[in-house]
Amino acid sequence: MIRVLATVALVGATVYTGDGPPLEGATVLIEANRVVAVGQDVPLPEGTRVLNLEGAVVTPGLIDPSSRLGVADVLREATAVEGTAGPDHDPVRAALRVEDSFNPASFVTPIARLGGLTSAVIVPSGGLVSGQSIWVDLVEYEPVRRKSLALHVSLKGDRQKGGRARAFLRLREIFEDARLFRSNRGPYISGKLRQLSLSAADLDVLGRALNQEIPVVVEVDRAADIRTVLEIAREHKLRVILLGAAEGWLVANEIVAARVPVLVDPFQNLPLSFDTLQSREDNALRLYRAGVRVAFTLRHEAHRAHRLRFAAGIAVASGYPYEAALAAITRVPAEIFGIVDAGTIKPGALANIVIWNGDPFEPTTWPTHVFIRGQPVDLRTRQDLLTERYLQP
Repeated sequence: MIRVLATVALVGATVYTGDGPPLEGATVLIEANRVVAVGQDVPLPEGTRVLNLEGAVVTPGLIDPSSRLGVADVLREATAVEGTAGPDHDPVRAALRVEDSFNPASFVTPIARLGGLTSAVIVPSGGLVSGQSIWVDLVEYEPVRRKSLALHVSLKGDRQKGGRARAFLRLREIFEDARLFRSNRGPYISGKLRQLSLSAADLDVLGRALNQEIPVVVEVDRAADIRTVLEIAREHKLRVILLGAAEGWLVANEIVAARVPVLVDPFQNLPLSFDTLQSREDNALRLYRAGVRVAFTLRHEAHRAHRLRFAAGIAVASGYPYEAALAAITRVPAEIFGIVDAGTIKPGALANIVIWNGDPFEPTTWPTHVFIRGQPVDLRTRQDLLTERYLQP
């Protein structure tokens, strides 16, 4: 494994910058943790470490915009699943911060890196309002790049006791309470304001969403529910991001008119619930053609996070343009969440880069090198280490 101390050049590969067609036989120059130059004729400073990559493919590091890496190590062991709420917990937990339970040393993370993943949005789970997410790079030392990234809401039918109408009513109520709290903080603290339904900590976070300081990611699939979410977003002037939107193709024009981005799971193509009766494999393609800004996600995955590139490959098989599919797991998620130096290979971008031995969407391809913040990452997993330990004669 290469150790980058100052400057390294990736030379001779096909480079997908994340924005536009690939550059053949190009060079990517990395200094410290940043990309400083990309192109066919890049002068190399003296002392540059050169990595010859003829025949290889270079892409930005992949990004899953809705992941449970580091908070869900053993799914059927309660003590190994963090940042979630059971049926007996408060369904509204806006103040919950998933960063407080995130484990950067999770044994699941190296497997994700082996699939080319270098960054993720780590999300809370459970309830109507689950809490706040974080943006992380998949390293153990200071992984969190942005705290309180977004507020997360789930309107999946199987999670809402009392039905959808009650869930939407509650959602409207808590935002109205947050609006009242925001303009009457003094009377609230002195006890002169009517009793509100949430704690001050929860109301503070909801107030940030009302101020458009953070977006609200809403997990929703059914077309009728998507319409109601867009209506609530208009009522309260929220910056909404849709997660799932399995029936989004039915209301694509309304999503475009609302200028709302969508995080789509291309694996979701079957009517697995009453929320997804009209799922179809070209949902992402139809949204994209309508003009929706689409990113791909595996939707709360941890153990199978390494399959994100295959989700993009499925979209391509359904007609999604190749470069756009790659952007949907690199540049677009970074743009949606406002991380300006992620998801591309261009001067000034953070050097999260993957070197592949072929087409990254093909199952027979794998990364030969992964750089995160300009540093090479050990691609061995816990499984590899156990194999080496117990297969030694």
